[in-house]
Amino acid sequence: MSPSIQDSGSFSDSTADHQYHPSKAASERIEFALSELSWPPYCTDREEEPPRSLGAEMLILSQKTLTTACTLVMCSPLENGLPDGDAQEGREGPQVCKGSNPLSPTEITALRQQVETLQGQLQRLQNAFSQYKKVELFPDGQDVGEKIFKTGGFEKTVQDAQQVCTQAGGQLASPRSAAENEAVRQLVTAHSKAAFLGMTDIQKEGTFTYATEEPLVYSNWSPGEPNNQGGVENCVEILPSGKWNDKACGEQRLVICEF
Repeated sequence: MSPSIQDSGSFSDSTADHQYHPSKAASERIEFALSELSWPPYCTDREEEPPRSLGAEMLILSQKTLTTACTLVMCSPLENGLPDGDAQEGREGPQVCKGSNPLSPTEITALRQQVETLQGQLQRLQNAFSQYKKVELFPDGQDVGEKIFKTGGFEKTVQDAQQVCTQAGGQLASPRSAAENEAVRQLVTAHSKAAFLGMTDIQKEGTFTYATEEPLVYSNWSPGEPNNQGGVENCVEILPSGKWNDKACGEQRLVICEF
């Protein structure tokens, strides 16, 4: 029989026990790795979700309660299991949050305010983009300040014209200044057709108001107008000269919308 050493710390060629007993250094490395896995908390409650639009993502972010570092930092699986040769390579462990300490209440409040500001800016951009897309449906136009006046070149009654403009996201042209009136006049002249404006005196004869029922802040009546000829002239048309005339609402005139 081959020699063997029986004292403590000795070795033997006996096959009775081949269990692996890690060294002290290896044990310490394993304990360190396990302690590292205990904090930060695992992000095991996250599930895959379908992609959302930018606006939806911002809305959700602004409504979340930011309480731990996991809310704001990236989570990734352990790529090589435990961090030493004693570990089994390639094993995917639980997902661990890597990053800084949890944010303070002040920092969370500041982040929420920034998100709310970005939400407002995004909404305004989306509204403006939607408006301009609708405006492009009308080929001819004039802009004054933040207003755009557009026409498709067709004629309709006041009621139908108002419906067309509303569906396009605007309203029937209602000049509130000499500059806006000039922009509308140019469209009328280009098409050689009078156009209906968005003011009427249907509520009270002789008192013209905007569609919002606000009193006029600007007018450019032709001499002797409005005269309510025949007792049926409750709407307003603008002539190629830029002057206004009261007209029966059931007649057809060029449609000019205001955006």
